[in-house]
Amino acid sequence: MALDKISPQFGVRGYVSIWRVNEETGIQTFLAGQPNQIQYSWGYMAAKQLGYSPQPDRYNYNISAMYIEYENQVSPSAISIPAFSRDIDIGYYNSLDDSATRDFLRVPLRMEPTLSVSDDYEANLPINQQGNQLTFFVQTAGGQGVHGKAFGTTSKVYAASLIAAPVFSDRTKDVIFARTIFSTENQVTKEPSSQIGITWDIAFE
Repeated sequence: MALDKISPQFGVRGYVSIWRVNEETGIQTFLAGQPNQIQYSWGYMAAKQLGYSPQPDRYNYNISAMYIEYENQVSPSAISIPAFSRDIDIGYYNSLDDSATRDFLRVPLRMEPTLSVSDDYEANLPINQQGNQLTFFVQTAGGQGVHGKAFGTTSKVYAASLIAAPVFSDRTKDVIFARTIFSTENQVTKEPSSQIGITWDIAFE
């Protein structure tokens, strides 16, 4: 049977949580949470990771970083972003170089992702395979974005993407797994002596 004739039975979904992180104490304060959109390119990442072992770069397509988009503002205001398609790729992020106020941070994961079971899913898994959800965490760092625009107390974070960076020194090879645009009430301005943390849960069901 052709693949396009098979009704989808399984899927992947995600949820993003935003935190304020005190730089001195490391204490995290929850600010907001919302779902994400899974990009079409997640299938490429999964196919590479699950493929046959002779592929020399097979294990390089794990999720390893996030893009954190921000806008520098003279006075705080809500940022309006149009809806985005599931086929958005790094070309969009390259285009931010043309913006006078917008840029993004490319931040590696702070720690290895944790494995857990998504809500009400335990009964679907064998007793010795209790894990179908990964949780990833990053926090903002550095004083400027990829395109050189300052990141500081005038910067408001308005979107994020979860990515694979198979060659971290070569951004052109990055692949986007998921993206979310923060609703206006969830957009966060960086404050002095703090960073913005993002926790991203991805469940495979």
